[in-house]
Amino acid sequence: MRVLIIGAGPTGLTLALALRHRGIACRLIECRTGPERWSRALGVQARTLEVLDRLGLAERFLAAAHPLEGAAFHLPGRTSGSSAPSAGQEVRLRFQHVHPRFPSMVILPQYETERLLTEAGAAPELGTEFLEMQNGNALLRHQDGRLEWVAADWIAGCDGAHSGLRHSLDLPFPGHRYLQQLVLADLSLEGLDRARMHVFPDSPAPLICFPLPDGHWRTIALLPPDAPPPAQGSLIPFQRPGLTLGEPSWWNLFRISQRQVPRMQIDRRLLLGDAAHIHSPAGGQGMNLGIQDAWSLAAAIAEGPGAVALWAGRRHGLARQVIRATDLMTRMMTARSPLLASLRARVFRLAAGSPPPQHG
Repeated sequence: MRVLIIGAGPTGLTLALALRHRGIACRLIECRTGPERWSRALGVQARTLEVLDRLGLAERFLAAAHPLEGAAFHLPGRTSGSSAPSAGQEVRLRFQHVHPRFPSMVILPQYETERLLTEAGAAPELGTEFLEMQNGNALLRHQDGRLEWVAADWIAGCDGAHSGLRHSLDLPFPGHRYLQQLVLADLSLEGLDRARMHVFPDSPAPLICFPLPDGHWRTIALLPPDAPPPAQGSLIPFQRPGLTLGEPSWWNLFRISQRQVPRMQIDRRLLLGDAAHIHSPAGGQGMNLGIQDAWSLAAAIAEGPGAVALWAGRRHGLARQVIRATDLMTRMMTARSPLLASLRARVFRLAAGSPPPQHG
Protein backbone atom coordinates (compact mmCIF):
# COMPACT_ATOMS: atom_id res chain seq x y z
CA MET A 1 0.00 0.00 0.00
CA ARG A 2 1.30 3.41 -0.92
CA VAL A 3 -0.34 5.68 1.68
CA LEU A 4 -2.02 5.22 5.07
CA ILE A 5 -4.15 8.26 5.98
CA ILE A 6 -5.03 8.77 9.65
CA GLY A 7 -8.12 10.90 10.21
CA ALA A 8 -11.20 11.39 8.02
CA GLY A 9 -11.95 15.06 8.48
CA PRO A 10 -11.93 17.34 5.42
CA THR A 11 -8.13 17.08 5.09
CA GLY A 12 -7.95 13.28 5.19
CA LEU A 13 -11.01 12.83 2.96
CA THR A 14 -9.55 15.21 0.37
CA LEU A 15 -6.19 13.45 0.46
CA ALA A 16 -7.84 10.07 -0.15
CA LEU A 17 -9.80 11.40 -3.13
CA ALA A 18 -6.80 13.25 -4.55
CA LEU A 19 -4.56 10.18 -4.32
CA ARG A 20 -7.13 7.93 -5.96
CA HIS A 21 -7.63 10.60 -8.62
CA ARG A 22 -3.97 10.01 -9.49
CA GLY A 23 -4.22 6.22 -9.30
CA ILE A 24 -2.32 5.97 -6.00
CA ALA A 25 -3.52 3.27 -3.58
CA CYS A 26 -4.40 4.50 -0.10
CA ARG A 27 -6.26 3.50 3.05
CA LEU A 28 -8.18 6.02 5.13
CA ILE A 29 -8.94 5.28 8.80
CA GLU A 30 -11.02 7.20 11.33
CA CYS A 31 -11.47 6.48 15.04
CA ARG A 32 -15.00 7.93 15.08
CA THR A 33 -17.80 5.45 14.46
CA GLY A 34 -20.06 7.91 12.64
CA PRO A 35 -20.30 11.46 11.32
CA GLU A 36 -20.37 14.44 13.66
CA ARG A 37 -23.47 16.61 13.42
CA TRP A 38 -21.84 19.77 14.77
CA SER A 39 -18.56 21.41 13.80
CA ARG A 40 -16.78 24.75 13.89
CA ALA A 41 -15.49 25.20 10.34
CA LEU A 42 -17.80 26.96 7.88
CA GLY A 43 -16.19 28.89 5.05
CA VAL A 44 -15.18 27.29 1.74
CA GLN A 45 -12.99 29.66 -0.25
CA ALA A 46 -12.53 30.05 -3.99
CA ARG A 47 -9.15 28.30 -4.07
CA THR A 48 -10.65 25.35 -2.23
CA LEU A 49 -13.53 25.26 -4.72
CA GLU A 50 -10.89 25.13 -7.45
CA VAL A 51 -9.39 22.02 -5.80
CA LEU A 52 -12.84 20.49 -5.51
CA ASP A 53 -13.50 21.30 -9.17
CA ARG A 54 -10.48 19.25 -10.18
CA LEU A 55 -12.07 16.37 -8.29
CA GLY A 56 -15.37 16.97 -10.10
CA LEU A 57 -17.10 18.18 -6.93
CA ALA A 58 -17.35 21.97 -7.15
CA GLU A 59 -20.92 22.05 -8.49
CA ARG A 60 -22.12 19.76 -5.69
CA PHE A 61 -20.58 22.04 -3.10
CA LEU A 62 -22.00 25.19 -4.67
CA ALA A 63 -25.47 23.63 -4.79
CA ALA A 64 -25.32 22.77 -1.07
CA ALA A 65 -23.68 25.98 0.18
CA HIS A 66 -24.88 29.50 0.94
CA PRO A 67 -22.99 32.19 -1.03
CA LEU A 68 -21.74 35.37 0.61
CA GLU A 69 -21.66 38.69 -1.23
CA GLY A 70 -19.56 40.33 1.44
CA ALA A 71 -19.46 41.49 5.05
CA ALA A 72 -21.35 44.12 7.03
CA PHE A 73 -19.60 45.81 9.95
CA HIS A 74 -22.00 47.22 12.54
CA LEU A 75 -20.10 50.04 14.20
CA PRO A 76 -21.09 51.36 17.63
CA GLY A 77 -22.26 54.77 18.76
CA ARG A 78 -19.94 57.47 20.05
CA THR A 79 -19.99 60.27 22.52
CA SER A 80 -19.67 63.86 21.34
CA GLY A 81 -16.16 64.85 20.33
CA SER A 82 -14.81 61.32 19.98
CA SER A 83 -13.35 59.96 16.76
CA ALA A 84 -15.33 56.71 16.90
CA PRO A 85 -18.09 56.10 14.32
CA SER A 86 -21.58 57.58 14.46
CA ALA A 87 -24.35 55.62 16.14
CA GLY A 88 -25.69 52.59 14.38
CA GLN A 89 -23.55 52.91 11.25
CA GLU A 90 -23.26 49.86 9.02
CA VAL A 91 -20.23 49.64 6.75
CA ARG A 92 -20.55 47.12 3.92
CA LEU A 93 -17.65 45.40 2.21
CA ARG A 94 -18.18 43.46 -1.01
CA PHE A 95 -15.85 40.49 -1.46
CA GLN A 96 -13.61 40.75 -4.50
CA HIS A 97 -13.88 37.92 -7.00
CA VAL A 98 -10.50 36.20 -6.98
CA HIS A 99 -11.62 33.42 -9.35
CA PRO A 100 -13.43 33.75 -12.70
CA ARG A 101 -15.93 30.98 -11.87
CA PHE A 102 -16.27 30.74 -8.12
CA PRO A 103 -17.39 33.16 -5.40
CA SER A 104 -14.79 34.31 -2.90
CA MET A 105 -16.45 32.35 -0.11
CA VAL A 106 -19.48 30.15 0.41
CA ILE A 107 -20.82 28.92 3.74
CA LEU A 108 -21.10 25.18 4.29
CA PRO A 109 -20.81 23.49 7.71
CA GLN A 110 -17.90 21.09 8.05
CA TYR A 111 -20.16 18.07 8.55
CA GLU A 112 -21.72 18.80 5.12
CA THR A 113 -18.26 19.11 3.58
CA GLU A 114 -17.36 15.72 5.07
CA ARG A 115 -20.62 14.21 3.79
CA LEU A 116 -20.01 15.37 0.22
CA LEU A 117 -16.40 14.16 0.23
CA THR A 118 -17.43 10.79 1.64
CA GLU A 119 -20.20 10.37 -0.93
CA ALA A 120 -17.64 11.12 -3.65
CA GLY A 121 -15.77 7.93 -2.74
CA ALA A 122 -13.31 8.80 0.03
CA ALA A 123 -14.35 5.55 1.79
CA PRO A 124 -13.13 5.99 5.38
CA GLU A 125 -12.84 2.95 7.66
CA LEU A 126 -14.78 4.09 10.72
CA GLY A 127 -14.02 2.79 14.19
CA THR A 128 -10.34 2.18 13.37
CA GLU A 129 -7.89 3.92 15.70
CA PHE A 130 -4.19 4.65 15.24
CA LEU A 131 -2.23 3.67 18.37
CA GLU A 132 1.50 4.00 17.73
CA MET A 133 4.45 3.68 15.36
CA GLN A 134 7.13 1.01 15.66
CA ASN A 135 9.93 0.41 13.16
CA GLY A 136 8.09 2.48 10.57
CA ASN A 137 4.85 0.49 10.87
CA ALA A 138 1.53 1.68 12.29
CA LEU A 139 -0.44 -0.19 14.94
CA LEU A 140 -4.21 0.06 14.51
CA ARG A 141 -7.06 -1.00 16.79
CA HIS A 142 -10.40 -1.93 15.27
CA GLN A 143 -13.79 -1.39 16.86
CA ASP A 144 -13.98 -5.05 17.92
CA GLY A 145 -10.63 -4.74 19.74
CA ARG A 146 -8.58 -6.50 17.06
CA LEU A 147 -5.05 -5.12 16.57
CA GLU A 148 -3.38 -4.78 13.17
CA TRP A 149 0.10 -3.78 12.08
CA VAL A 150 0.20 -1.83 8.81
CA ALA A 151 3.15 -1.04 6.57
CA ALA A 152 2.90 1.79 4.04
CA ASP A 153 5.22 3.81 1.86
CA TRP A 154 3.82 7.01 3.38
CA ILE A 155 1.83 7.64 6.56
CA ALA A 156 -0.14 10.90 6.61
CA GLY A 157 -1.47 12.32 9.87
CA CYS A 158 -4.69 14.23 9.22
CA ASP A 159 -5.97 13.54 12.73
CA GLY A 160 -6.44 17.06 14.03
CA ALA A 161 -5.07 19.26 16.78
CA HIS A 162 -4.62 16.31 19.17
CA SER A 163 -2.91 14.20 16.51
CA GLY A 164 -1.90 10.72 17.61
CA LEU A 165 0.70 10.50 14.86
CA ARG A 166 2.29 13.77 15.97
CA HIS A 167 2.47 12.51 19.55
CA SER A 168 3.99 9.21 18.41
CA LEU A 169 6.71 11.16 16.59
CA ASP A 170 7.43 13.20 19.76
CA LEU A 171 7.06 16.38 17.74
CA PRO A 172 6.49 19.55 19.78
CA PHE A 173 3.53 21.77 18.95
CA PRO A 174 4.73 25.19 20.11
CA GLY A 175 2.49 28.23 20.27
CA HIS A 176 0.06 29.76 22.70
CA ARG A 177 -3.57 29.77 23.78
CA TYR A 178 -5.53 33.01 23.57
CA LEU A 179 -6.97 34.34 26.81
CA GLN A 180 -10.36 35.00 25.23
CA GLN A 181 -13.10 32.37 25.12
CA LEU A 182 -15.31 31.78 22.09
CA VAL A 183 -19.01 31.01 22.39
CA LEU A 184 -20.61 29.39 19.34
CA ALA A 185 -24.28 28.76 18.69
CA ASP A 186 -26.45 27.70 15.76
CA LEU A 187 -29.85 29.36 16.03
CA SER A 188 -32.63 31.18 14.21
CA LEU A 189 -32.10 34.92 13.94
CA GLU A 190 -34.10 37.83 12.56
CA GLY A 191 -32.86 41.32 11.78
CA LEU A 192 -29.87 40.70 9.49
CA ASP A 193 -29.39 40.46 5.72
CA ARG A 194 -28.57 36.86 4.73
CA ALA A 195 -26.44 37.93 1.75
CA ARG A 196 -23.58 38.87 4.08
CA MET A 197 -21.71 37.86 7.16
CA HIS A 198 -22.19 40.39 9.94
CA VAL A 199 -19.57 41.69 12.37
CA PHE A 200 -20.26 43.65 15.57
CA PRO A 201 -16.64 44.47 16.45
CA ASP A 202 -16.70 46.95 19.31
CA SER A 203 -19.07 45.56 21.89
CA PRO A 204 -17.65 44.00 25.09
CA ALA A 205 -17.89 40.62 23.34
CA PRO A 206 -17.34 41.08 19.58
CA LEU A 207 -19.92 39.11 17.60
CA ILE A 208 -19.79 37.53 14.13
CA CYS A 209 -22.87 36.03 12.45
CA PHE A 210 -22.81 33.71 9.42
CA PRO A 211 -25.95 32.70 7.48
CA LEU A 212 -26.20 28.91 7.16
CA PRO A 213 -27.67 27.08 4.15
CA ASP A 214 -30.58 25.70 6.20
CA GLY A 215 -31.88 29.17 7.09
CA HIS A 216 -30.28 29.32 10.54
CA TRP A 217 -27.23 31.33 11.64
CA ARG A 218 -23.88 30.47 13.18
CA THR A 219 -23.13 33.10 15.83
CA ILE A 220 -19.67 33.49 17.36
CA ALA A 221 -19.02 35.74 20.36
CA LEU A 222 -15.49 36.46 21.57
CA LEU A 223 -15.55 37.00 25.32
CA PRO A 224 -12.95 39.24 27.00
CA PRO A 225 -10.39 37.46 29.22
CA ASP A 226 -11.93 38.72 32.45
CA ALA A 227 -15.51 37.70 31.56
CA PRO A 228 -17.06 34.87 33.60
CA PRO A 229 -18.08 31.87 31.48
CA PRO A 230 -21.75 32.15 30.45
CA ALA A 231 -24.27 29.53 31.50
CA GLN A 232 -24.72 26.60 29.11
CA GLY A 233 -27.02 27.67 26.28
CA SER A 234 -27.04 31.34 27.29
CA LEU A 235 -27.97 33.82 24.55
CA ILE A 236 -26.60 36.84 26.42
CA PRO A 237 -23.28 36.97 24.45
CA PHE A 238 -25.23 37.16 21.17
CA GLN A 239 -27.82 39.78 22.07
CA ARG A 240 -27.68 43.04 20.09
CA PRO A 241 -30.26 45.80 19.50
CA GLY A 242 -32.52 44.91 16.58
CA LEU A 243 -31.77 41.17 16.64
CA THR A 244 -34.36 38.53 17.51
CA LEU A 245 -32.73 35.27 18.61
CA GLY A 246 -34.25 31.80 18.78
CA GLU A 247 -33.23 28.91 21.01
CA PRO A 248 -29.91 27.39 19.91
CA SER A 249 -29.84 23.92 18.38
CA TRP A 250 -26.13 23.76 19.21
CA TRP A 251 -24.05 25.75 21.70
CA ASN A 252 -20.37 25.42 22.56
CA LEU A 253 -17.74 27.24 24.61
CA PHE A 254 -14.03 26.83 23.89
CA ARG A 255 -10.66 28.56 23.72
CA ILE A 256 -8.57 29.02 20.59
CA SER A 257 -4.85 28.53 20.13
CA GLN A 258 -2.19 29.11 17.53
CA ARG A 259 0.44 26.39 17.17
CA GLN A 260 2.67 24.87 14.50
CA VAL A 261 4.95 21.86 14.30
CA PRO A 262 8.60 22.64 13.52
CA ARG A 263 8.35 20.49 10.38
CA MET A 264 5.64 18.61 8.49
CA GLN A 265 7.75 15.62 7.42
CA ILE A 266 9.85 13.08 9.27
CA ASP A 267 11.11 10.49 6.80
CA ARG A 268 7.98 8.88 5.32
CA ARG A 269 5.62 10.27 7.93
CA LEU A 270 3.73 13.46 7.19
CA LEU A 271 1.53 15.87 9.10
CA LEU A 272 -1.04 18.16 7.51
CA GLY A 273 -4.11 20.19 8.37
CA ASP A 274 -4.77 20.78 12.06
CA ALA A 275 -2.28 18.04 12.97
CA ALA A 276 0.45 20.39 11.70
CA HIS A 277 -0.93 23.87 12.34
CA ILE A 278 -3.83 25.49 14.19
CA HIS A 279 -4.76 29.14 14.47
CA SER A 280 -7.54 31.60 15.19
CA PRO A 281 -10.68 31.13 13.05
CA ALA A 282 -10.38 34.77 11.93
CA GLY A 283 -10.49 34.84 8.15
CA GLY A 284 -11.93 31.34 7.82
CA GLN A 285 -8.62 29.77 6.76
CA GLY A 286 -8.31 26.57 8.80
CA MET A 287 -10.28 23.95 6.86
CA ASN A 288 -9.25 25.52 3.55
CA LEU A 289 -5.57 25.35 4.46
CA GLY A 290 -5.90 21.66 5.32
CA ILE A 291 -7.72 20.79 2.09
CA GLN A 292 -5.05 22.59 0.08
CA ASP A 293 -2.33 20.78 2.09
CA ALA A 294 -3.95 17.52 1.01
CA TRP A 295 -4.36 18.33 -2.67
CA SER A 296 -0.78 19.52 -3.03
CA LEU A 297 0.58 16.53 -1.07
CA ALA A 298 -1.13 14.07 -3.42
CA ALA A 299 0.58 15.74 -6.37
CA ALA A 300 3.94 15.61 -4.56
CA ILE A 301 3.59 11.91 -3.69
CA ALA A 302 2.86 11.20 -7.35
CA GLU A 303 6.14 12.92 -8.28
CA GLY A 304 8.33 11.26 -5.67
CA PRO A 305 10.27 11.83 -2.41
CA GLY A 306 12.03 14.97 -3.59
CA ALA A 307 8.72 16.65 -4.39
CA VAL A 308 7.35 15.64 -0.98
CA ALA A 309 10.30 17.30 0.77
CA LEU A 310 9.67 20.48 -1.22
CA TRP A 311 5.96 20.26 -0.37
CA ALA A 312 6.72 20.04 3.36
CA GLY A 313 8.86 23.18 3.33
CA ARG A 314 6.50 25.17 1.15
CA ARG A 315 3.34 24.30 3.08
CA HIS A 316 5.06 24.96 6.42
CA GLY A 317 5.95 28.46 5.23
CA LEU A 318 2.41 29.10 3.98
CA ALA A 319 0.92 27.97 7.28
CA ARG A 320 3.29 30.27 9.17
CA GLN A 321 2.04 33.22 7.08
CA VAL A 322 -1.60 32.30 7.79
CA ILE A 323 -0.89 32.03 11.52
CA ARG A 324 0.66 35.52 11.56
CA ALA A 325 -2.22 37.02 9.58
CA THR A 326 -4.97 35.44 11.67
CA ASP A 327 -3.19 36.43 14.88
CA LEU A 328 -3.12 40.05 13.71
CA MET A 329 -6.83 39.93 12.82
CA THR A 330 -7.68 38.40 16.19
CA ARG A 331 -5.71 41.00 18.13
CA MET A 332 -7.33 43.76 16.12
CA MET A 333 -10.83 42.38 16.75
CA THR A 334 -10.24 41.98 20.49
CA ALA A 335 -8.37 45.24 21.18
CA ARG A 336 -10.33 47.24 23.76
CA SER A 337 -8.57 50.61 23.89
CA PRO A 338 -10.49 53.62 22.42
CA LEU A 339 -7.56 54.44 20.13
CA LEU A 340 -7.52 50.97 18.60
CA ALA A 341 -11.32 50.95 18.35
CA SER A 342 -11.14 54.17 16.34
CA LEU A 343 -8.39 52.75 14.14
CA ARG A 344 -10.44 49.58 13.61
CA ALA A 345 -13.45 51.61 12.46
CA ARG A 346 -11.31 53.59 10.02
CA VAL A 347 -9.86 50.38 8.56
CA PHE A 348 -13.36 48.99 7.98
CA ARG A 349 -14.41 52.19 6.22
CA LEU A 350 -11.34 52.24 4.01
CA ALA A 351 -11.88 48.59 3.11
CA ALA A 352 -15.45 49.42 2.09
CA GLY A 353 -14.43 52.52 0.13
CA SER A 354 -16.15 54.83 2.61
CA PRO A 355 -14.31 57.99 3.68
CA PRO A 356 -13.76 58.61 7.38
CA PRO A 357 -16.05 61.15 9.05
CA GLN A 358 -15.11 64.85 8.91
CA HIS A 359 -14.92 66.89 12.09
CA GLY A 360 -15.22 70.62 11.62
